[in-house]
Amino acid sequence: MSDVKFSGLWALVGFVSALFAFTFNYNMVPLSLPGYELFAGPAMLVLRLFSEEIAFWPKLTIFLVGQYLVYFLVILLGRKIRRFYQNH
Repeated sequence: MSDVKFSGLWALVGFVSALFAFTFNYNMVPLSLPGYELFAGPAMLVLRLFSEEIAFWPKLTIFLVGQYLVYFLVILLGRKIRRFYQNH
């Protein structure tokens, strides 16, 4: 499996987990989700680059796209580094 395909599939898992965590917390379930900051950390990192006054739907879009891209890039970079060191 290529590095891009592998990274894309695992980034999709991160995307779905962040979507679940966001939905869980958005619906104000009276229970805090353990590890929410861990699940949605990449998305919250990307959201810090933007103003807090953004409307809901653009903010949700930035949240989910940021989640996917950060997971994708970190996994891809990790695979490339691992392959580099295995070949040398």
